[in-house]
Amino acid sequence: MIRELTIAAAVVAAAIGLAPAAGADPSNDFSDEPGRYPTDVPGMRYDAALAGPCDNYERFIFGRGRGGQALMCHYIPNQWPPVYTGFWVASEPLHGEQQIGAPCSVPEGAAQSPDGRPMVCLGARGWQPGVLTGAGFFPW
Repeated sequence: MIRELTIAAAVVAAAIGLAPAAGADPSNDFSDEPGRYPTDVPGMRYDAALAGPCDNYERFIFGRGRGGQALMCHYIPNQWPPVYTGFWVASEPLHGEQQIGAPCSVPEGAAQSPDGRPMVCLGARGWQPGVLTGAGFFPW
């Protein structure tokens, strides 16, 4: 009799312990619905992960990571040991698709040209194709 009561109590405890996990909705892990921002650009990747590998490092380089973080695919040539993919790195805040030379509405940020080139704001020069890294601006 004691054995049956112990088994029944263990079954009830297991059912109660697993109930919250069974009801969890994996599609609602993040409250911001990643990938649906007004500043998103055409060709955006919504499965990006910071420091994860990527292959779109020439055009259409932007993506969104967990929680909607803006990322860009960056490739470093001539690395040792050799690596043949790019990696997702943090990006300046995105400001959508812009025309080359158009005036900037913000002092700093990233955008994309209509043909998919990454751009940065260069003050009086407006939006210019290129990337801004820790080593400076590199024109496209």
